[in-house]
Amino acid sequence: MTSIYDLSWSETSFLAKLKFFCKSRKQEKEKMQSNDQQVRAGGYSALSSTYYSIVGTAFTQLKAALRPKLLAPVKVVAWCLTWLPLAAYCYWRMLPLSNRIVDLIGYDGMSADQCDVRQSILRCQVEYDEAKKCLRAALAKNPKKAHTRGMLHVGLAEIYQYEGNRQSARTEVHAALTEAAEAEKQDPRQAARIYKHCADLFG
Repeated sequence: MTSIYDLSWSETSFLAKLKFFCKSRKQEKEKMQSNDQQVRAGGYSALSSTYYSIVGTAFTQLKAALRPKLLAPVKVVAWCLTWLPLAAYCYWRMLPLSNRIVDLIGYDGMSADQCDVRQSILRCQVEYDEAKKCLRAALAKNPKKAHTRGMLHVGLAEIYQYEGNRQSARTEVHAALTEAAEAEKQDPRQAARIYKHCADLFG
């Protein structure tokens, strides 16, 4: 049986992501109904992360559909009939879910990983001021995982680049690459994620 983790990081087909969507909703629903605020916040964070992952994969698949140009019209129509409704729903729901975590426990009560998920969602929706606030809160927690630290530096790099501060953006990219090298020893897939983001920023 394919795990939630593999559906999130290894499988990229529409059917795999649809299965991931359904499994995650079912798995996190019970947590989100808990009387424990931390448990509820964990459920909201996990589901918002699922939605963010699906949105990212959907747009990667759209880019792939545009190549080769000869087949692009047919492939784009197929994308619109499959990925578009799922991605639109996930995009619409991921930030409200993430906001619920802050309402419940605030940044002080969130783990560094939960902050990482939130800052990624905020950047995806161009909420850079709030993303920077979230990133600062996350880094103040001194995250133990190298890939978490790496993604936080990637987030800051993107914001600095958006603000036109290229020197600070490059500094953050170098910090992210250092963390990616460390993350390779623990989770190569997460390290690859950091490398990709860095390449997109200064490829």
